[in-house]
Amino acid sequence: MSIEAINPEGMCEPPEPYSYAVRAGDTVYLAGQVAFDSAGEIVGETTGEQAEQIWKNVAEVLQACGGSLANVVKITYFCQDIRELPEEMEVRRRVFGGGPYPAVTACQAAALGLPGLKLEVDVIAVIPQ
Repeated sequence: MSIEAINPEGMCEPPEPYSYAVRAGDTVYLAGQVAFDSAGEIVGETTGEQAEQIWKNVAEVLQACGGSLANVVKITYFCQDIRELPEEMEVRRRVFGGGPYPAVTACQAAALGLPGLKLEVDVIAVIPQ
């Protein structure tokens, strides 16, 4: 089985040495996505606003892998304040439409990568080659 690193053009340069996604067979593992725009600036002050940008980023990475949000099978949320997760849930309901919905795990993190980040989303997708 081959392993392929995927770094879509138009995404901000990763602040550390990592790939936006790694494909192993039909499974695609995305690096944790945060609310960065293409310049690496944080978009949004609330969890809901940041979720909007995160799902745009996830969709862009999946498209570069030949897939879409319909290929997502697992989501893990890292929230600065778990009480704000319902704001993300509203965005997720809209983004994924009527389902089926991916499996989800959510946890509260004492701190995320940078001050101002409210949410980080880890995604696994299955995209047939």
